[in-house]
Amino acid sequence: MTRSLMGRLEMFEEITLRRLEEVMAEKFPVLDKDYSLSALIEEVDKHKTDRAVLTEDGEIRGIVTLRDIIFKLGTVRTKNVSPSAMHASSFMSEPVIHLGKDETLLHAAKEMVNRSFTSIPVTDNGKPVGLVSRWELAQLISQSEDASRIRVRDVMKTPPVVVNLQTRILHVRQLLFQYDLSVIPVMDEGRFVGVIGVDEVANIFLKYYELSRGEPKRITPLKYVIVADGIRLRPPIVDPDSSLAEAAEAMLRKRYRAVIVLDNEKPIGIISGLELARVLTG
Repeated sequence: MTRSLMGRLEMFEEITLRRLEEVMAEKFPVLDKDYSLSALIEEVDKHKTDRAVLTEDGEIRGIVTLRDIIFKLGTVRTKNVSPSAMHASSFMSEPVIHLGKDETLLHAAKEMVNRSFTSIPVTDNGKPVGLVSRWELAQLISQSEDASRIRVRDVMKTPPVVVNLQTRILHVRQLLFQYDLSVIPVMDEGRFVGVIGVDEVANIFLKYYELSRGEPKRITPLKYVIVADGIRLRPPIVDPDSSLAEAAEAMLRKRYRAVIVLDNEKPIGIISGLELARVLTG
């Protein structure tokens, strides 16, 4: 183990050695796998989150995120089907990785990094009792004195792609999966104007599906919807010399999945839940 890795692990030891039972969220959507997609969306909205844990006979079976939903919506199989007629199980990822409540946060963070997850369900005898997600990581990091000494520029991810206001939403969806992104910066005539990401694409897709039932000719077909129709104009932003604690606090304050790093009004980095998890794992 290198000295720098050992130093980072020791730096966050007070956080990473905590048991999941101490840091997990206890209120989150837990639904039967046979719930309809529309009912699942209602529960997700009610909890102000982007995912639900699915069960079968009370035991954890899978997990559904907004990312899973936009990956499958709009395909040949689903484009003419109402969300109320689709089962949540058709969108879930399985088998789902879950950890016992006595495992450490370090273990959970390593699983998140290794598998590119932004949450880990916590179970007790196979039953879901908690969830560790970007929000729990951000809460802990925002309060960490160690995180206040880490500069954002040293841990951010460089955005591999940007889009403009005229980019088609279906192309945005393709880019999100191609580059494994949660948000993409939006530029207009060389200026940063906002972001488009999983949440915004999901909102557009779900609105389209609800409005198009029985009235397909009254709305713009998905293939013509553009970024300007769903852009988030005021995402959380920090500069590259901000601390990681400040970035985590900005993420929490706006309850958004990623923070954009701006330098001279240009997007040069992104801090998402995965970047927070990577910091905790060294």
